Amino acid sequence: METMDLSILIGTFSAGILTCGLAALVALRLRRGDVSEPEDQTRRALLESVAQNVSEVHHVYQQFLSLALEFSRQGQSWPAHRKEELRRVTDELVRVFRNLTEAEATLLLLGEKKLERALRVYGAKIVHLRRQIYAEKNTFTGDDIQGLDQLRNDIARLRETFYDALSLRFKAA
Repeated sequence: METMDLSILIGTFSAGILTCGLAALVALRLRRGDVSEPEDQTRRALLESVAQNVSEVHHVYQQFLSLALEFSRQGQSWPAHRKEELRRVTDELVRVFRNLTEAEATLLLLGEKKLERALRVYGAKIVHLRRQIYAEKNTFTGDDIQGLDQLRNDIARLRETFYDALSLRFKAA
């Protein structure tokens, strides 16, 4: 009987040690997951800020593009108040480009060099378009208008490509 009591005691003790060991292992694995989760949340928040900065630039770009296309089609007959609006939106586009620089810096901090390069090319195309359209320009040739249409399509394609890649990085974070 004593032998049976002793074997039950040893079995219970062994089961308790095994249970404690498994609980400790589970706790360690959960703790490791908690450490990486805040890092993932921070990365996602930074990627969201990049998207927000790019969307603000794109919003002002869309305003500029609308006025620029209207101006390129009407040329000399365009009213003075619309030319002034084009000047104002152009100035705003220059100011909001700071957001694009912030987004590029954030991407570099995250180690996303390919995304940063894609964003830089997108911004360079917008700058190229902005330099071709200014309120003091008198006329636009057919080639100028075709060039504007091509730039507009290039910018749209670059934006879509950038957001596709950013979305993949966001999902992976």
